[in-house]
Amino acid sequence: MLSPSRVGCLISLLVASGCAGKSGDGGQTGVAQGSGSSTGSSGAQSTSGGTTTGSDTTSGSGANTSGGSSGVVGATGSSGMASGAPNGSSGSAGSGSASGDAASGQTSGITEGGSSGTVTEGGTTSAGPFTCNLVIGLFTTSQWFSGMSPGGATKTFLMDGVDATKWEGKQTKYAYIEKWLDPTNSVWSLPLTNPCATNSGTPDRIVFVGFSPGIPADQDYQMYSQESTDEAGWVMLLNGVIATIKMKYPSVKEIDILTMGRAPNNVLCSNNNDVDTIIQPYEDAAYQEVAAASAGFIVVGPKYYVPDCANSYIFANDSDYTTTAANAIATQVAAYYVAHP
Repeated sequence: MLSPSRVGCLISLLVASGCAGKSGDGGQTGVAQGSGSSTGSSGAQSTSGGTTTGSDTTSGSGANTSGGSSGVVGATGSSGMASGAPNGSSGSAGSGSASGDAASGQTSGITEGGSSGTVTEGGTTSAGPFTCNLVIGLFTTSQWFSGMSPGGATKTFLMDGVDATKWEGKQTKYAYIEKWLDPTNSVWSLPLTNPCATNSGTPDRIVFVGFSPGIPADQDYQMYSQESTDEAGWVMLLNGVIATIKMKYPSVKEIDILTMGRAPNNVLCSNNNDVDTIIQPYEDAAYQEVAAASAGFIVVGPKYYVPDCANSYIFANDSDYTTTAANAIATQVAAYYVAHP
């Protein structure tokens, strides 16, 4: 078991030196702002500029039917404002307000604007554009990034408008944050998917999708789930993995941290009891805390969502995506990174 004390010691060593199972794996984070709309079962998005505001709350109402879903979603964040009318194939009715997540219809990956340069979710100026972006994460990450089967996207992130010559990936099943934190873990030896045309060995932006096992059915749950139960634990894990990334890739100019994908409205689906499909408030808070303390080096990437509860998960009570959901997520994440190259 990886005890808190041992993890703490490891992090201390990493920092000093410059230093999750079932078939599904974990989460995504980030607040993406701007204005936009999404249509179709895959949740395709278009984005445009936004305005700068203060709080991070959302409100809205909407209803989904088998013929489509509609609803007006509003979200204000630390650096922008988002609104849109999402449409999709199926879902559940919803209304109300929620902190950090859209409260009705489907949610979209939207970008912000309103100032010179590229503005990140946290309100800082991005270090981009970047020559090589490395996406490291889980099997579910590979479903939307490169179309890994089963359930992989047929129109992947790499096909959705980003410059595919500048994006590469390292993803595998059960690649929990605790494993990426350890510089000796075999996840770091994974072969590259779609190596960048330039600087593939020295990427200047890392996009990290973090997940820690949340239920006993997750592989090695007892070994790896001890620190990810509150904000302080997540802050420790994130700071640890950031230290390891910096040690592995001294070339990095920016690290974007994302959670796993979220159920619609970040609310547990009635037909899926896997809590890995939602992101807890304390996890979101930890991501924001780590980014806020980094002077712009750490950026919270976009939050992204499956389009509905009925058709988004390939297995019962699990977090792996169907092709429909992977397509939708690929479009959402790509829309953000097209605007943040």
